Amino acid sequence: PGVDGLTICREIRSFSQIPIIMVTAKSDEIDRLLGLEMGADDYICKPFSLRELVARIKAVLRRHNYVAIQPSIDSNLSLLLDKSNSLASYQSNSIELTAIEFNIIAKLSTMPGRIFTRDDLIDIAYGDGRVVNDRTIDSHMMKIRKKLIQIAPDRKFVHSIYSMGYKFEP
Repeated sequence: PGVDGLTICREIRSFSQIPIIMVTAKSDEIDRLLGLEMGADDYICKPFSLRELVARIKAVLRRHNYVAIQPSIDSNLSLLLDKSNSLASYQSNSIELTAIEFNIIAKLSTMPGRIFTRDDLIDIAYGDGRVVNDRTIDSHMMKIRKKLIQIAPDRKFVHSIYSMGYKFEP
């Protein structure tokens, strides 16, 4: 409140390259140009269809190599995964993940609530068919949890399901 979208966009761009889509009633060419020049990745004028908005969000995420997580009502509470830099971000905190850790959390997050067995996660982490002890996944999950606690101490994204496996809850 009290601050316009252009100012917010400029401020965010001063410290982050997170994708920004401006959704506004200002549809004049000069307004669209200003929004894009201030750093917005896309500019959508009202009225628009929900399908168009979803398609534009997917396009921007593809361009930025982000993995889309199930949207949260409050975007400040969402875990964002940056595939190109192997980063997990929560609010303004980021942590680097190994390739295996990133692949595991990315897969878990595509199906929130679904329980993945250790064998499922071995196939995701080691897609080349090598033989890996299923307890290796427990080790990876422990490391992922420790890293996520560093950026989101108040959240628990990964849950163990006794004798079954693991699931992601955004």
